Amino acid sequence: MVLLAVLGLAACGAACAHARTRTGAVPNPSLDLPQGNLTIAGSGGPELSLHVQIAQTPQSQQKGLMGVTKMPDHVGMAFLFGESTSTAFWMKDTLIPLDIAFWDSKSRIATTFTMTPCTANPCHLYQPATPYVGSVEMNAGLLAARGIKAGDRVTLTR
Repeated sequence: MVLLAVLGLAACGAACAHARTRTGAVPNPSLDLPQGNLTIAGSGGPELSLHVQIAQTPQSQQKGLMGVTKMPDHVGMAFLFGESTSTAFWMKDTLIPLDIAFWDSKSRIATTFTMTPCTANPCHLYQPATPYVGSVEMNAGLLAARGIKAGDRVTLTR
């Protein structure tokens, strides 16, 4: 996933090391990234809990989930920004369909998309209509299955 704006993030620490051991999976094992847990409390169904990798460098954010051929439903990748942005995402060389949820400065979902794989340019750009401060990618279908929609609350712990 190519991202055009980035923010350095703090390392995850002992809590994420425990989570890695407990879950046994990360979205992109070729990246050694900080990890955390992200929960979206939806009003339309049970909450969605994901063990996430957190891309913290321009290189890791550009790599994102490129090349990943399968991913457990309990994992994802989070992207955080220091301030509101409207940067578009794309699926260049991303091989599996993904859901993405963008959240605002109040930790509320602003918008979601289901993104399709793209192996050749030009790839579709997925750009929210409103600014956001963070996003999370996961297997396609998870947001709909949990009834996640705009206004639902996001919690990320590192």
